[in-house]
Amino acid sequence: MKPILQVIGLTKEYKNRVAVNNLNFAIFPGQIFGFLGANGAGKSTTMKLLTGLASPTNGKVLIGGQSLESNFESCMHKVGAMIETPHFYPYLTGFQNLKYYSSKFPKVTPSKIMDIAMLVGLSSRLHDKVKTYSLGMKQRLGIAQALLHDPKLLILDEPTNGLDANGIREIKKFLKKIAKETGVAIMISSHILSIMESLCDTICVIDKGQIVQTKSMDEIKKSCTKYGSHYIKTTKPNYAGFLIQDEFNIKVHVVKNKILFNKNNIELSDIINLLTEKKVPIYGAGEIDYSLEDAYLSIIGTKNKI
Repeated sequence: MKPILQVIGLTKEYKNRVAVNNLNFAIFPGQIFGFLGANGAGKSTTMKLLTGLASPTNGKVLIGGQSLESNFESCMHKVGAMIETPHFYPYLTGFQNLKYYSSKFPKVTPSKIMDIAMLVGLSSRLHDKVKTYSLGMKQRLGIAQALLHDPKLLILDEPTNGLDANGIREIKKFLKKIAKETGVAIMISSHILSIMESLCDTICVIDKGQIVQTKSMDEIKKSCTKYGSHYIKTTKPNYAGFLIQDEFNIKVHVVKNKILFNKNNIELSDIINLLTEKKVPIYGAGEIDYSLEDAYLSIIGTKNKI
């Protein structure tokens, strides 16, 4: 299968800093590709480079095998995008806004607009003026706009901003549906790790403008087990980790207020007893069910090794 998007050596430099540094990755049809990183990591800058909203210093972006630089219009017909906060004409209705944007795509009919509005859960308010919309409704309208022309690649920057729990669930449901049923590739960023974990097939972690790791969700979780199958939660993780390592000769890792370790043939109760004797407060202990948060913290190196 050929990728719909290829990023090769993509770099963006400003006067005093390198915002994006030599990125290389590919996204395939039907894949939901999570782009994960802290604020300022380079996520939005990368998405702007992929949609022509910013020009790269070096590198290539290929969409459907074509160069974005030399075939911009053809490439953009394959892409639907919502970068940062979507903007609309507030005194027009949602329908009128979508109709205006769809004028660039002659095959988009009023019935198609209604179908997409229903898909994103906006059909009941589509004929209200956008100035009456909540932030979450504007997010839905932005996604609807991005879907108007049946893109092959959907690029969404924080699409769940402003949505309540029900709205987030609906957005995840229809994104999975269109990826599975139509083969649309979706690149999505979010700071809510639980959303990324339940939605994405693949996670690409970016930190300080560089890709740290790109793996499937299953691979990421499995890779995290090397740091330990059990945990103890305490307000003194570094001290507790030192005690455990010194007494039982097992390797430990500290992630925030958790100590991660493989207990081997040692009973967890013996470790807890040791910490209790040393007056180390314990707030939780047990076997680890790794989440994306645990994996993410390990990948970007925020853990402290004893």
